[in-house]
Amino acid sequence: MFKVSFKDFMLALVLGCSYLPMHSTAAPIVNLALLDTDIAVGDSFDVGVWVDGDGIGLELLAFGFDVNTTGGFFTFDGYSIESGFDDDSPFVPPAIAGSILPDPSSAPVDDLLLATLGFTATAVGTGSLQTLGLADGLFFGLAYEIDPITIGWYDINASLDIAIKPATSSNPIPEPPPMLLLSAGLVVLSWLSRTQTDPA
Repeated sequence: MFKVSFKDFMLALVLGCSYLPMHSTAAPIVNLALLDTDIAVGDSFDVGVWVDGDGIGLELLAFGFDVNTTGGFFTFDGYSIESGFDDDSPFVPPAIAGSILPDPSSAPVDDLLLATLGFTATAVGTGSLQTLGLADGLFFGLAYEIDPITIGWYDINASLDIAIKPATSSNPIPEPPPMLLLSAGLVVLSWLSRTQTDPA
């Protein structure tokens, strides 16, 4: 009968694993893209949440993150999950979450728009926006298909500074044309000169 020692078994396991298909272990990159460039108090504006998973080479199955703002210069109004994802946010309030199950085959790997966030500018200054999703194996973070090498779960952690400008007056005070002012001045001078030369 053929016997295998523990040492031989471990050596065979290590050598066997070295021939498994390899994927890059680079983490996906999450970016926040401001869709409006000139924001004043009272304006509504949007921010896109993008992920580039090209360094992983796997398909994205689900995502989830919280929205945090600091500075008090703008308020979070709501979100829209991009087409192709199911909106799972009601299951994890107040987080934003989406999944592409049960058919991930159509999911692109890189440069994928996850959600669009809506805000309203409320005060002049620069505030910070952060999307944070620490991978927990459930609804938070980025969940990619699992292979023998990578665990498939990654954190979402991105931030963006947003500057808010003063509101511009939409109804400026009208200024009389120069010729009208000159004519009015001449009329007043003429009237004054006439009243001063008339005998009492």
